[in-house]
Amino acid sequence: MNKWLIALLMGSAVTLSACGSTEEGSEDEANKNDASEEQAPAEEATDEKATEDKADEAFSKEYNEVIVDNENIKATLVKAEHIIDKEWDEEKFNVTFEVENKRDDTLEFQANEVSADGKMVDDMMLNMSQEVAGGKLADAVLTIENYEGDLPSLEENIEMVLHVFSWDDMDFTEDHPVTIDLK
Repeated sequence: MNKWLIALLMGSAVTLSACGSTEEGSEDEANKNDASEEQAPAEEATDEKATEDKADEAFSKEYNEVIVDNENIKATLVKAEHIIDKEWDEEKFNVTFEVENKRDDTLEFQANEVSADGKMVDDMMLNMSQEVAGGKLADAVLTIENYEGDLPSLEENIEMVLHVFSWDDMDFTEDHPVTIDLK
């Protein structure tokens, strides 16, 4: 029975000493938390200022400019917009085209050779591929978005090739140069 009593007392002593160090650690943690809370408002103010600066860069510009109108297709540049979503901390640039397929077969509309302000844009940042059935209209949207950093400079213009082809007729392809003035 003495063995049990000694084991119980030793366990209590270990528990009490562990509690004592935890209390000291708690005080240290409380002091650290107080110090970080004092610094947090300054960091938040800097982040808010940066967000406000980015908000000033957001814009939308209407064009309604016909890019190409021939016997096969019609493509109209509708608008360009810089979108900043503060809630999701996302930033992207969308260029919307209204495209019409005047043929009977299905056509694919893509953006190739995209550059912004004279510098090529990495293909990993680009997304535009719109399938349009024969005789139909659709909105083809070029999205420029960088998931791993900042967007390229988009102040002057965007240049690209509107590439159109048919999956059914491999001999059909058209390329149309497009320049979008952002000013």
